[in-house]
Amino acid sequence: MKELLLCGKNTVLDAYNNGIKFKKIYLSKVENKHFFKNLANIEIKDLNFLNQLTNQNHQGFIALIDEIICKDLNYLIKKQPKCVLILDHIQDPHNFGAIIRTANAAGIKDIIFAKEKSVDLNATVLKISSGGFVGMNFYKVNSLSASISRLKKNGYWAYATTLDANALPHTQIIYNTPTIIIVGNEGDGVTKSVLSVCDQSVYIKQFGSVQSLNVSVATGIILFDLMNKINAN
Repeated sequence: MKELLLCGKNTVLDAYNNGIKFKKIYLSKVENKHFFKNLANIEIKDLNFLNQLTNQNHQGFIALIDEIICKDLNYLIKKQPKCVLILDHIQDPHNFGAIIRTANAAGIKDIIFAKEKSVDLNATVLKISSGGFVGMNFYKVNSLSASISRLKKNGYWAYATTLDANALPHTQIIYNTPTIIIVGNEGDGVTKSVLSVCDQSVYIKQFGSVQSLNVSVATGIILFDLMNKINAN
């Protein structure tokens, strides 16, 4: 099994406080051991040692964990959460991490992404998520369109965030639940194969001179609007 490094004080403490099992913790200062009660696998190392482990800003806190295990889609279908987020070939780890953090804050716990041409759950993604990955369910699939079709057969409605001839402003959408929200790649947006199996296109109406939003920002706007509407009902 592969291993991952969690770097940074807040990232490591959030993971620890939420029950993530550490294989080992490296600290630069012995006085920081008090954060981790009853843990024996702590080593105090100098900054040169920590800097050789990673080029990330670790703040003297590095934890070694097993890789995040993605669940099978059958688990999601059986659980049937109200909302599922699908990332259509997101490639920037900072965007992936920010989206995880935002989804967690919105109360969405299930994220599907593609095995190919997508960033994986690496150390940068987990750090940027600022502990948001804790308690999340991830599903790494061969085909996004096939996965969407399968979910639709189990009662889901699929909404793609894109501006096309049939798209509606997100503020006008009355979401059918359970719901799938699909956000697209940073450069190319939602792929044609995914769009072909979606029920509705959704866009964010803008009022300034800027014609596009960062994908993590756009995802946050859509998700909080969705969850506010779902919770209101």
